[in-house]
Amino acid sequence: MTRENFVDDFTTDLKTNWTIENHTFENNLAYFSAKNVAIKNDELVLSLKKEKIHKKEYSAAEIRSKKEYLYGRFEARIKATDALGCITAFFLYQADEENQEIDFEISGKSPNEITLNNWIDKTSHDKLIRLNFNTTKEFHDYAIIWSPNEIKWEIDGKIVHSTTTAIPNKAMQVVFNLWVTKSVNWGGKIEEATLPAKAYIDKVHFYPYIN
Repeated sequence: MTRENFVDDFTTDLKTNWTIENHTFENNLAYFSAKNVAIKNDELVLSLKKEKIHKKEYSAAEIRSKKEYLYGRFEARIKATDALGCITAFFLYQADEENQEIDFEISGKSPNEITLNNWIDKTSHDKLIRLNFNTTKEFHDYAIIWSPNEIKWEIDGKIVHSTTTAIPNKAMQVVFNLWVTKSVNWGGKIEEATLPAKAYIDKVHFYPYIN
């Protein structure tokens, strides 16, 4: 766990600060593959392709920070994919039996909306926020502000939601991924002709929490 200021503008070797993942999960129709993660023009590029891999019909992309962080401000500059069925996500995650998590998730079906969530167990606290812009057309700034008693979600400098319920209390990794949801209602039905899909992350910045 670290409480030091951290910034990555993706101008150095990705493996310095991040682990490139190879796995999947139940609601994901894709398998995360390291070959779908790249840095181009000083941006992190996550790709999703029509490709059978480990019994899944698609290959996708995920990275996780090598360090874990407990409380602070987590910023990322992101341009999401507009591909139906696909989810672009920026979140904090602790992979233990309690499954603690704080999320930003963007569905290709609804690029003018964003789903927020936080977990300390198996109970979802999702919140749908309608936006006055399209998340897939250009980069926008997203921030998770996590303290011991509150979480705030900020977009382009404006707080869009906050909660004092189900606040994670364990150090978590920073995660970015692009995947295919089983939920047609949420993501839409994937159109293979539009693949490969891509999501872009321009910069990540962590500021430690100060009492």
